[in-house]
Amino acid sequence: MNTSFKYFCGYWGLMLILFLGCTQPLWGQDTTAVQDTLQEQTIPEGRPGTRENRQTASQPEQEGQINFKASDSLTFNFEKQRIATLFGSANVTHSSGELKAGKVAMNLDSSLVSANTKTPQDTLSQPVLIRDGDRVRSNKIDFNYKTEKGRFEVARVGVQDGNLIGTKVKNESRHVVYLEDAMYSTCQLDHPHYYIQAAKMKVVDEEEIFFERARLFILDIPYPLIFPFGYLPGKIDQKQSGLLEPTYAYQQRQSRGIGLQNFGWFQYFNDYITGQASVDIFTSGSYYFNAQSNYRIRDKLNGGIEIGYSRENSGLEPTDPGFTTNIQKSLRINHSQDFSPYANLNANINLRTQDYNQRNSYDPDERAETSTRSNLTYRYRHPEGKYNFNASIRHNQNFATNVTTLSGPEITFNPKRFTPFAGDQQRSGRDSKWYESLTVNYQNNFSSDFEFRPTAGDSATVNWFEALRDPSKYREATGNTDHYKYGFRQQVDLRMNQLIPSQYLNVSVGGDFTEYWYPTSTRKTFNPDSVRVEEEQVRGFKSAREFSTSLNFSTKLYGLMNLNIGKLQSVRHVLTPSISLNYSPNFQSDFWGYYRTVQTDTARSDGTIPTQQYSIFENEVFRGPTGREQRSINFSLNNVFEAKKVARDSTGEKKENIINLIDQLSLSSGYNFAADSLKLSNLNTSLRAKILPGLNIRANANFNFYDRNEQGARIDDFLIKTAKKPFELTSFSTSTSYSVKWGEGGFQANDKPYYPQQYNPLNQSIFHPVDPHFNRQPVRGFNSPLSFSIDFSYRWNLNPTGVNNKSATINARNINLKLTPKWDFRTQIGYDLVAKELTPSQFSLSRNLHCWDLSFTMNPFGDNQYYFFSLRVNAGQLQSIFQKLPGLNNLERSSSDSGRRPRGF
Repeated sequence: MNTSFKYFCGYWGLMLILFLGCTQPLWGQDTTAVQDTLQEQTIPEGRPGTRENRQTASQPEQEGQINFKASDSLTFNFEKQRIATLFGSANVTHSSGELKAGKVAMNLDSSLVSANTKTPQDTLSQPVLIRDGDRVRSNKIDFNYKTEKGRFEVARVGVQDGNLIGTKVKNESRHVVYLEDAMYSTCQLDHPHYYIQAAKMKVVDEEEIFFERARLFILDIPYPLIFPFGYLPGKIDQKQSGLLEPTYAYQQRQSRGIGLQNFGWFQYFNDYITGQASVDIFTSGSYYFNAQSNYRIRDKLNGGIEIGYSRENSGLEPTDPGFTTNIQKSLRINHSQDFSPYANLNANINLRTQDYNQRNSYDPDERAETSTRSNLTYRYRHPEGKYNFNASIRHNQNFATNVTTLSGPEITFNPKRFTPFAGDQQRSGRDSKWYESLTVNYQNNFSSDFEFRPTAGDSATVNWFEALRDPSKYREATGNTDHYKYGFRQQVDLRMNQLIPSQYLNVSVGGDFTEYWYPTSTRKTFNPDSVRVEEEQVRGFKSAREFSTSLNFSTKLYGLMNLNIGKLQSVRHVLTPSISLNYSPNFQSDFWGYYRTVQTDTARSDGTIPTQQYSIFENEVFRGPTGREQRSINFSLNNVFEAKKVARDSTGEKKENIINLIDQLSLSSGYNFAADSLKLSNLNTSLRAKILPGLNIRANANFNFYDRNEQGARIDDFLIKTAKKPFELTSFSTSTSYSVKWGEGGFQANDKPYYPQQYNPLNQSIFHPVDPHFNRQPVRGFNSPLSFSIDFSYRWNLNPTGVNNKSATINARNINLKLTPKWDFRTQIGYDLVAKELTPSQFSLSRNLHCWDLSFTMNPFGDNQYYFFSLRVNAGQLQSIFQKLPGLNNLERSSSDSGRRPRGF
């Protein structure tokens, strides 16, 4: 009689007690390899198998312990060896791993568990080995849980960002796996789009993949080249240093030769600092070097440093016709640091040579820049708001005029505004005394200024930095002895509001006092020999003071008009008129000593001597007191138009909504009684309105009341008298912007940007390599297939003696069109209506092809026309192979002379 016996559900509990000493059905344990398995064992209370855990065998609590479970049946065969077979959702757990399958056989003598399936398409019965969170799925698995060695047939081994599939797999140890007839791919499909097929592969710690006799397949089409051996990184650690993947440069080989691009090193110093240096180098001697370092300590500081240097030769040899060398440099530093909630430091330094962006940038805005700006700012605010302290330095270099200005250090100290006569208890406006509303504001600031304006213009041999360091070179280049200017200014502002206890009229009075301190002043003399005015800088402390007073009246008038036009029920007009009386003395008089008179030419035929008045502080940093006497009256009218919109829903409930028709319509002018001519100021008007949700319009216009002479200068005759018209338009400007998106609800105003809850700009599977729009514009939801913004601007200025100046441009920005869920089209385009030409634009088309990325970028207009085409694998492990193999490198093409890609491509 066969000693093999089978027990069904009614006898499971009895047989487990008899052979394994267990008290729960289909749960077992092997406590040690040397103990008799028939020895009676008990499972402690709370062991898996209770109602709380019926899906997976519990983790072993002792070394060498085995837990197993099945949902159908269990058989034992003791004919030659002790073999237990589990049927139905079998699960065997050991400290070395976990095996799941539809059927599992356990050899208790050799410590071997085996599982196989004849239906691999049935994922419920296919064996799966789980070790340290890694899953190996195979048609057949033999695994020794003591030696941790195993054999697999047609197994899939997962590595980071990829899969390994082998017809025969052998697990030599926990850290080493061997595969025969293996395939490696980063494509996650069961049948990948591309893969490397090798006769043998070896995987070490899931980080290193070695292979021999390998071939690349794309859509099952073999690449003609066979690799005798090779190595691939199966795991890429983001926190490690390494070489950057260089690419072969093939553009403009006739003038540059052959070369390598992006050849360099990435250095991971620690969790707070990273660095990178790369170079594009060519056999002609041309090269481009870029080094950058980024640092960040959360909630404390962050920033980066970037250095760029390019040298481009126009030929292969210096003897080539028209051979030239162009060298460009760039330095960028940005730093932000919070010392406390009340103090912070911000630095944004941009220094470059004139043509650096034109040679090395594809951003239309950067290429259009004719100047560079830098700033360094420190701010401190007292915790209780008692005072503010600011210090800053600003730099501006204009390449078109070769003028450089360095403003700073500029230090400002501003105590809190205070009311010296306010009572201890706060009282209403009617009960308070008139003097209790007096407020005093004090501010002082120290400022310095350096201006480098060479007389030779672009051909100057001395640059601004050399002139800053050496005053003699500054005098040589500019002909000016005033090398670095600085001064001190302090201001006091007095205000009293509501002088008259009225709820309809607000009367206020104010006064300003300003004092200037200077280390130098200017003197001018007339030289009869050269017949010209000579200027001299006189050293010595000088001070100046100026003051002014004002009396202001303002009120509000309301007008209401009832309408029944559609849903509009009424319109309200709010008119805010204000009048101010201002006075300041004539600081040009000899009494103050701030202005002097100098002869400008020889005596005229009638014996009169031409003279000119000048300020002795006109070359100083604050310029000094303004000048002539002011006894003026200024007036302004501000208008706001609102409408009440009434609507009823299906239940008849009335809903009222106030909409702004015109947010602001203002007019202002003034009349100076102390002026000897042209007493009436220009009329200034402005308009701001929101016509539709998301559509804003702004307009400004200036009008002149006086006639002009033949030279275009204004004369003291009103146009209403000479030309029978009240005024003339001198300038006009208008601008409007509109942002929309089109989704499931049709066209909508895009005034509420979409911010996703989870957004990682460094996710390289979506962005390459960093989202170029991070922190620049909102991230838009994918449910909006079309979104864009349109800006229109028009400017007109009167030229009395020639052609009027005007400009008109229309720009469509941030155009994002999702043709399909995977096709994405982006562009920005502009048109100059005056010049009748398109402004520099950029078009981008991209397609997500599962494990491939297709992208095309071009600029067909302007001087810098280019295109970039790329079809690349989105996994870095195989991407470099495609870029270097002959034929496959044509998947990335460019019309760029340098071959460098635009930002974000």
